[in-house]
Amino acid sequence: MEDTITIAILATIFLGAFFDAWLVTCLFVFGEAVFLLAGGLAYTSGSFLPILAAYGGAYAADQCSYGMGRFSRRSFRRFALKTARRRRIIRQAGALLEKRGIVMIAASRFMGPIAWITPPLAGNLSMPYSRFSLGSLIGVVLGVGQFLVLGWVGAYSAERGGFDPKTFLETHFWTLFIGGQCLLLSLALLWRLITSLRRPDPAGTG
Repeated sequence: MEDTITIAILATIFLGAFFDAWLVTCLFVFGEAVFLLAGGLAYTSGSFLPILAAYGGAYAADQCSYGMGRFSRRSFRRFALKTARRRRIIRQAGALLEKRGIVMIAASRFMGPIAWITPPLAGNLSMPYSRFSLGSLIGVVLGVGQFLVLGWVGAYSAERGGFDPKTFLETHFWTLFIGGQCLLLSLALLWRLITSLRRPDPAGTG
């Protein structure tokens, strides 16, 4: 890859990982596609820069979310308490934070929407930054790492099967990135529609 393309791709991986974990944008950006591509690029290029970009973006997002919760408490609480679903997630995450601390921060990476709310909630509850940053580091390494490994293994397997993943990823990176985001967003919207249709009728008439 040319240097300019490499820089653009690394920046995209970093920002994709960041916006996937940042509370403000997490509903619209899906890091799974970014991490898979980063793992594949790490294998085909023989460089760890895509992996570092993915880890760096995800970890930086956690730190920014923690700061947002700690230094913008009123704004965060207005956002968090706006809907019953958010209030329920806040209660669950808050209770687990009080009991588990570092373990909860790390494990939240595997808990869907709770992963987005936990870093700002930790800041809002004045959890010591040293404990938060350690839990965040563990969670990012494990949570992001699983998709990086899958991407690496996928590229390795493709090459073993006679396919040229290096040329394919270099040529179609942007198509795969945008297509992955659109696909995951469509699946998320479909899941939201299905779950809303399954909700019981509050009046008991359905």
